[in-house]
Amino acid sequence: MTETRDLTAPGLPPLSRRGFITAVGAVSAAAVGAFGLARPAAATSSGTVLPLVDALPAGAPDRTLFAPDEQVYAAYLMILAPLANSVVDDDPDRYGWMEDGWQRKPNEPFNARIMEHVATLSWFAAHDRPWNPYYRDANLLGRLDAAIGFYLGLQHADGSWPEYRIDEHGLAPTGFGTVALSATLRDLKSIGALPTRRTEIEQALRLSSTWLTDLSQPYWGPPIRYTNQVAAGLAGVAQTAHVLGDASIGASLTSRMTYLLEHGLAPAGFFSEANTYDAGYNFEVMLPDLGHIYELTGDASALELARRFADWLGYAVVLEPGKDSGFHFSEASARNPALTFIPRVLDAKDRAALGRVFLEDVPRLRAFYPPAGDKQAARADWAASTDPVEPRAKQNSSPRLYMHVSQAPDGVTAAERDAQVAEQPYLRSQRFTELRTGIIDQQFVFVRRPGYYLGAMYGDVVWIRQRTGPGMFWHPQAGMVLLSTNKWGDDSWAMVTTSGADASRVNVTAVHHEGNDASGPVIQDADLTGYNGTFTTRYTTASGATVQDITHRHDGIVRTVQTTVSAVERLPLVVGAGDVLEFSDGTRPDATGTASTTASGFSLTRGGTRIQFWWGTDRPVSIAPTGRTFFDDASRSQHLLTVEHSGSITVEVTAIDVAQTAGTVTFAATADDAGPATGAAVHLVNLDAEPVDFRIIGQGAPVTAAGVAPGASVYVPSMAPTDDGFQVTAATAGHGRHRTATRRLAV
Repeated sequence: MTETRDLTAPGLPPLSRRGFITAVGAVSAAAVGAFGLARPAAATSSGTVLPLVDALPAGAPDRTLFAPDEQVYAAYLMILAPLANSVVDDDPDRYGWMEDGWQRKPNEPFNARIMEHVATLSWFAAHDRPWNPYYRDANLLGRLDAAIGFYLGLQHADGSWPEYRIDEHGLAPTGFGTVALSATLRDLKSIGALPTRRTEIEQALRLSSTWLTDLSQPYWGPPIRYTNQVAAGLAGVAQTAHVLGDASIGASLTSRMTYLLEHGLAPAGFFSEANTYDAGYNFEVMLPDLGHIYELTGDASALELARRFADWLGYAVVLEPGKDSGFHFSEASARNPALTFIPRVLDAKDRAALGRVFLEDVPRLRAFYPPAGDKQAARADWAASTDPVEPRAKQNSSPRLYMHVSQAPDGVTAAERDAQVAEQPYLRSQRFTELRTGIIDQQFVFVRRPGYYLGAMYGDVVWIRQRTGPGMFWHPQAGMVLLSTNKWGDDSWAMVTTSGADASRVNVTAVHHEGNDASGPVIQDADLTGYNGTFTTRYTTASGATVQDITHRHDGIVRTVQTTVSAVERLPLVVGAGDVLEFSDGTRPDATGTASTTASGFSLTRGGTRIQFWWGTDRPVSIAPTGRTFFDDASRSQHLLTVEHSGSITVEVTAIDVAQTAGTVTFAATADDAGPATGAAVHLVNLDAEPVDFRIIGQGAPVTAAGVAPGASVYVPSMAPTDDGFQVTAATAGHGRHRTATRRLAV
């Protein structure tokens, strides 16, 4: 590598901000428009002014030379030379710009987010490691100097930076940029390099820290609209105060964190993103930045924010039985696709790493991180591998990853993690109702009953990704069976008209009622949490044209749709390789997973659990795979079940223990005592091939139901049991052969 020397940028000087604006305007008026659509220059520097940074030597790096917590830097080492050599040195209008599109879009000179990679260049320049040939490299420092000059030239007089247009005063570029520049300053100070730039960076950081803590700025709300950006800014302020050793910079940090707690957290427990929930920004961006603040300051509000979010996460992330991975409550997530939840063991994917700072003080979060032993084993495997190191890819090279992974603690033991998994609400209890409210008019309703766990969202759709209505149906043995996802257009559990209108994509108003239908007394929203009996939620579109009901029973739900036009009921199934899928007429999907028929029901059997779907009359139906899969091993896939109707349909979804159905007459029977004080609910499902007569004996007069069709059910909402529960008799005389079965139901 080249000899070390302290230098200022040779050749072309950095352009002033005023000169930059003029130059950009002269090149293209569109470049300063709302989204910056000018074509980016494609050429990488040829070293005509600034000497190029040498490529890595052949065979480098040696994996065994990395400390375990610094292995994450290896992939950045692979791109260090091309990243540095992307600094423009032959164009006075763009001198110092990192032009090759490594970080963030739009790839335009006015986008300050691109320049956050000055922190990457400075880290390698300042850290002496046996695997780092760029330590104090003069060519690297020369290009870093030019890049810093360009970056600082983008800063507005008030301390903010732009992202999408040159005259923007952006929260995200200022917040994340303050983190990046304070890290750069720390590195340069450690080796005494670029003293002039250090003075300029300090001035820029003092300005940005003042802007970021100024409550008169619109991004403070209230409510705070994008909390992840505010938290990043406060992390930058905390780090700036630490790097400069100047407590006055962070003097307002405690009060701002208190304000963030009061005005950036939904009553439900999630952090505000566009005034609603986003799984990715909450867990992978906001929580790690809170961890950064907590690590630097021990701030009490950061800890309380993490505690309340951990409580929310216990409802919004659902693990598969016996697994440490599972599914997000996807339909509620607004800004980014949120499908599967997978704790990331590999550092290269561990964007949530710095959230582990909280694991000692917020035990509930332990359920969502891999055990320290798994992390250590993965690092040992990485060091032993003889494969070439995979470089970071363009647009997947954020400096935040290496910053956070290298700072984060390893985590807790597997036993400590497992103890908290067992404490997740839907695993700890088989019966609860929880209503959480959002920042705006949104309700998030979580219902756990012995046969299932259901999540639903009602109210306003804030972003196009969100859906209303039922969003997930999970079974304690079978796992996730139905999941509305927020990534594609046809992925929700919804009524869809023949013209394509999707009832899950519009605002709805929900009212909750006691009992088996919407005629029961209204349950006030404040009283729904803790209501453990059968209840019905009726939710209606603003026009009143579509009315939908969900009745929550102990072993399943009943969904009723009434609208004014022909439609289909669309059910997004989560299917495993061994699942048995079958329509009530015996039709099963072909080798491609596709089937169409006319049927009155459908079943999905997974292991010892059968999920029975019943809509009562023969209707045109179909099932088809979408080609979309879940988890790294694609062990689950999405199939869409559609049922045609003329504007009205009722679908029962019931969880059945297959072993419990065996007998002379095949039927399912369950009883539940969490209903009204007057008695217990009893639910019988005819799984036989013939019509069945049922007789239920408890206290008082028996209840009978004659000629119950195959697939149909009998639901008795309230019946008094004897001391031994109920006696159920099922009888059929189909094809002239009389069969009878009797079963005792405990309550």
